[in-house]
Amino acid sequence: MGSLFTKIFLSFWLVVLLLGAAMFAAEHYLGANVLDQTAERVDAHAETAAALLAEDGMPAVRRWLAMMARSERMPLLLLDAEGRPLADQPLPPRLREYLDKGFKPGAHRLRPGLFAVVRPVPDSRPPLYVAALIRPHSGHHLTAGTRFALALTVSGLVCLGLAALITRPIRRLRRAAQALAAGDLTVRVGYRGRDEVAALARDFDVMAARLRDLLESQRQLLRDVSHELRSPLARLRVALELARRKGDTATALDRIEREAERLEALIADVLSLTRLEAGATHLQRKPVALADLLQAIVQDAAFEAEAAGKAVHLEAGAAATVQGDPVLLRSAIENVVRNAIRHTAPQTTVEITLRTEGNEAIVEVLDQGPGVPEQELDRLFQPFARVGEARDRASGGYGLGLAISRRAAEAHGGCITAANAPEGGLRVTLRLPI
Repeated sequence: MGSLFTKIFLSFWLVVLLLGAAMFAAEHYLGANVLDQTAERVDAHAETAAALLAEDGMPAVRRWLAMMARSERMPLLLLDAEGRPLADQPLPPRLREYLDKGFKPGAHRLRPGLFAVVRPVPDSRPPLYVAALIRPHSGHHLTAGTRFALALTVSGLVCLGLAALITRPIRRLRRAAQALAAGDLTVRVGYRGRDEVAALARDFDVMAARLRDLLESQRQLLRDVSHELRSPLARLRVALELARRKGDTATALDRIEREAERLEALIADVLSLTRLEAGATHLQRKPVALADLLQAIVQDAAFEAEAAGKAVHLEAGAAATVQGDPVLLRSAIENVVRNAIRHTAPQTTVEITLRTEGNEAIVEVLDQGPGVPEQELDRLFQPFARVGEARDRASGGYGLGLAISRRAAEAHGGCITAANAPEGGLRVTLRLPI
């Protein structure tokens, strides 16, 4: 039984089948008892007939049979050895057919639901027999009260098992929900199965894990932002103090302006990352030609690269158009390109390629830097992740660019990965659905 619907359907069907089987078994058992009881009664009637014959003869037996016909519910007959009635009693058709073929004492089935019980009259000469027709199930059906009690018992037991089967995982799910509401983010339902409740339990576990990751990410983001804000704020205070002491306001104002710009860039990146993680960014989807977008990014990045004695080269081997937000896509790719420019060695070139595979557009950015330790590759796209603290701080980065790129790629249904190139440097690969 896979689904909850199937369990409920089959369980109620089982109730009906068990109820019918219980009724049949009860009727059959009681019917067998009725047949045995009838045989005992016919034996008693045969002894009574023998006593009447011995004392008062056949007239007394006839009067007794007439009285029994009025008081007994079953037909009672007195037969000779040939099967003929001796008291001018009519023979039922089924009994006549049976007697014509020959008979012997015992209980005999004439047809389904109809039996003939034949018993010899003791000490009768010539031999006489008392016969009775009995329908075990006709006059001995279960009473309404018995049927109701039987139906109530069978259906109650099956429905009790069904209720326990269905509510046990729901109770577990309820306790897990209460624990989660109380702040326990480690709670999991852990219910195994293939029905709807098991699917709901798995979804709950995924939700709880996601909530835990999001809250932990928010806490980490808050700690990292607080840490990153201290440095520019400290430099602002130093610049203000120097301006007061030396009176060199021009230098102090330049320093304050640079630190204010860094603060603004940091806050803008934090806000962008927060919106992307919360799914609050509304994508203005429109056709975007990636080759043209890359060409514009390379033209802007080339000025920054030339100032540091570096170069940027684009090889657009295929024309690919994606449905996406041009601003967000530009930010995602530009962050990767600028990160490569900062870390590539002087007098080297950052290689950017565009190609397609199936229904995906692939943008690769390869620098000529020292690469990243393998154990640190997974951390590259986490907020404020740093590989080589001193170098990253000297470059002016806060570790948010690649995190924003990953969130932007995921928002467009794509992904971004990083790997060390065999020839050296870091290769960042951005995949977007065409």
